[in-house]
Amino acid sequence: MKKGLPLLALTAPLLGGCIVPVSVTPNLCREIQTHDGMQIRLMFGLTRPDGSIVDGDEWQTFVDSEITPRFPTGFTVFDGQGQWYDAAGHRVIHETSRIVWIVAPSSDRNLQPYLKAIRQAYQKRFSQQAVGLAIQSGCSSFESVPVE
Repeated sequence: MKKGLPLLALTAPLLGGCIVPVSVTPNLCREIQTHDGMQIRLMFGLTRPDGSIVDGDEWQTFVDSEITPRFPTGFTVFDGQGQWYDAAGHRVIHETSRIVWIVAPSSDRNLQPYLKAIRQAYQKRFSQQAVGLAIQSGCSSFESVPVE
């Protein structure tokens, strides 16, 4: 199996940023001492239909009440600048956004209901048309690595 790693290293740049599904390389996670899991990104627009902005306190209250209870082991929040096409208005909309990145075990049976609940709660609370969702499989580890 070690012969496959140099080939992977040589072909990785050709993948253009794609993540190779764990199922394609079933031993890779073990070989690099990580676990297979899901990398989940939720994309939240911060502009309401009336033009007002979801402010920092409103956002933090939402995170505390909807995301943290479902993913108490942790996640990361990024500030972003989003863009989407408004089909009804026939125009491109630019808005400030937040991206929540969650790494979770692929075996977690709560993922689907948790993600659905978070998305629906945000749409309802802040009058949003949608909350973006992207999921990829991959390897992850949050364990300490010995310092040499």
